[in-house]
Amino acid sequence: MSESVKIINDYFRTATRSEVDGLLGKIVLSERQQTVFDMYYMKRKDVGFIADTLGFCKSVITNELSAIRAKISLIRRME
Repeated sequence: MSESVKIINDYFRTATRSEVDGLLGKIVLSERQQTVFDMYYMKRKDVGFIADTLGFCKSVITNELSAIRAKISLIRRME
C-alpha cells in the first residue's frame, strides 16, 4: 500500500462528517465515484462487496478509488 493511500485512509478514520463534507465540496466526483466513495469510506464496505453490488469487476472499483484518492491528494496538497 502506498504512503498516500495510508495517509488518506488514516484521514477518513478520524475525520468528522463536517470535515468530509468540506472535502467533498472541493472535489468533483462522477456519480459512480460518489457511490464508490460513500460505500468505501463512509459505509466501510470492501472492494469486493462494492464491485458485486454495483455490477463491476474489482479492478474497476480499484481504479475508481485510485482516481478518488488522486483528487483528494491534490486538494489536500493545495490546502
